[in-house]
Amino acid sequence: MSLLKEAWPASRLVTVLAGGGQDTAKQRLKREWTEKLRATISEPVYAELWMDIERACNHSRETPWPELSLTLFQRFAHTGERKPYEDVYFERRGRMAALVLAAVAESEPGGLKEVEGGLLEICREYTWALPAHVREEDPVTPPWQQVDLFASETAQMLAEILLLLSDHLAEQVVAQVRGEVERRVLEPVFWQPHHFEWETAEHNWAAVCASGCGIAALLLVEDSLGKAEAIEKMLGALDCFLAGYKEDGGCPEGVGYWVYGFGYFIYFADMLRAFTEEAVNILCSEKVRQIAAFAERVHLSDGMFANYSDSSETERLPSGLISYLNSLQEEPSALPFHVHGLLEDPCRRWAHVLRNLVWTNPATFGSKAAGADYLPQLGWLMCRSRSSSHGRAEEQKGESGTMLVFSAKGGHNNEPHNHNDLGHFILHGGNENLLCDLGAGLYTKAYFSPGRESIINISSGGHSVPIINGTMQQSGAKAKAVVLEIAVDEQKEARTDARLKLDLTSAYPVEELTAFTRSFAWNVPEGSAGAKLTVTDHFEFEASGASGQLWEVEELLISRIQPAAGAGFVEWKGAHVVARLDYDASMLLPGIEAVNHMDHDGVPFVFYKTTLKLTSDRCGAAASADCKLFFALNESSC
Repeated sequence: MSLLKEAWPASRLVTVLAGGGQDTAKQRLKREWTEKLRATISEPVYAELWMDIERACNHSRETPWPELSLTLFQRFAHTGERKPYEDVYFERRGRMAALVLAAVAESEPGGLKEVEGGLLEICREYTWALPAHVREEDPVTPPWQQVDLFASETAQMLAEILLLLSDHLAEQVVAQVRGEVERRVLEPVFWQPHHFEWETAEHNWAAVCASGCGIAALLLVEDSLGKAEAIEKMLGALDCFLAGYKEDGGCPEGVGYWVYGFGYFIYFADMLRAFTEEAVNILCSEKVRQIAAFAERVHLSDGMFANYSDSSETERLPSGLISYLNSLQEEPSALPFHVHGLLEDPCRRWAHVLRNLVWTNPATFGSKAAGADYLPQLGWLMCRSRSSSHGRAEEQKGESGTMLVFSAKGGHNNEPHNHNDLGHFILHGGNENLLCDLGAGLYTKAYFSPGRESIINISSGGHSVPIINGTMQQSGAKAKAVVLEIAVDEQKEARTDARLKLDLTSAYPVEELTAFTRSFAWNVPEGSAGAKLTVTDHFEFEASGASGQLWEVEELLISRIQPAAGAGFVEWKGAHVVARLDYDASMLLPGIEAVNHMDHDGVPFVFYKTTLKLTSDRCGAAASADCKLFFALNESSC
């Protein structure tokens, strides 16, 4: 599939990239960015971001730049730890971004010596790629020419810094920066090309790497034919990226990686359109429009998302990117408006922070819609309803009740950043996940190595799905959720009813298991202050072995909230909403376990695993059984 590359081969691109139009486009972009950056200093919505920039600048002036030593680089190979090196790497990128933005924002650019010093620091790094992505044993491509996500980002950052400040920087520094981008990125990707796996990847790597390298080529390559050939090659990689999305626009990696991959796709597409005077527009397809709507569709409420795969509950959505997409969609967004500070992003990404300043438009936010979204190819369902606890007087004033949300996941167990989580679900209310997804774990070498299923974030043992005969879900595309029924009924007063039935038999490599279906029924009764969810698991087994023990099922429910249990019920009490589970105590044996764990950023936390055990000797010798779990979500009385 090469729709972009076929539409815009180098022979055609060269005609729109030749002549003096490129210089005009650069000067226009430089002027627009500079004017907007300076205007934001006095606008209150950007105050937090500019305070972060000031803090980072002061820190850079007061303390030496942290060193990316060879010992620190080799630590990943020796221990599998990524964080020690990456913390220093991202600290250096954050300092660079802050110093440049502060310098550009001044009417008479100051702080240029600090900017020049930072640029030379980055030019001296052993490699711009992260240790986890470098193959030192590669006989063809040395580490400093291995182009990963972060080498690509660095090339883009340096190219855009030269666009903004090259007229004010020492010629020797400009030459050094251009030379390093050429040596480390442009040469191995374009001029003496090495094959990088991301060029044909159907996930975020293709978009980030192609866009970073493509923007560097647009800004730095002076030969029209060479630039056209470079852009053609990157369009081929972006074709692969788009092929990783199906017609519903869903991102199997989760909203965090959607921001990363699709965000960089947008950054490149916008610059390509500007540099070709609107001739090359790769944003006008229906597929791109569907992808652009993804974050909105998986939004639960108030900045929290269905965080399946390696995503987090509260992703940082760049306000500039979302503003751009809202304009592309030509409708306001229900996503919350917030301009994030530089230091809120652990990776200190230049591309996001710059465009947060030059693209953000508060007027494109403001929708408060509830409702449901079902992504059929991805297999994700989100049902959002508002409680009707307020009286008629409040409703007439425009006030609305608490958002109550149910989400469930199908798909298969060979997705990018896969977790073994078929049939997993989330219950959300009052801006809090009552039953949750743990999201991404701490990235280490083991996290992306064989046997990764033993990590709780990835294992089905860390999700709200059953363990069957002591067996968890298996990895691989053959483990898939087959949709047997899907029905969504969006009613008046922001109420949504839904039914979803999945055949999950293939997920469990259990010889005795002949069928396993999971059914969800979500209901918001008219006039009710709450919502109800019924989960029905149907199991069919055939007898095996001489013992006569046919089967054993252990239902799992995952939450960050410590539950309270009583006879036949379990409650998870959030700040504003209580989720109550009622079950047949004669059939199910409960248990609660507190699990000490560490999040994606290495911060310790505790989550709670509630188990409900169903065994054959409690139900006679029947070869089939239904397990029904009745959930009610209601606003807390206190």
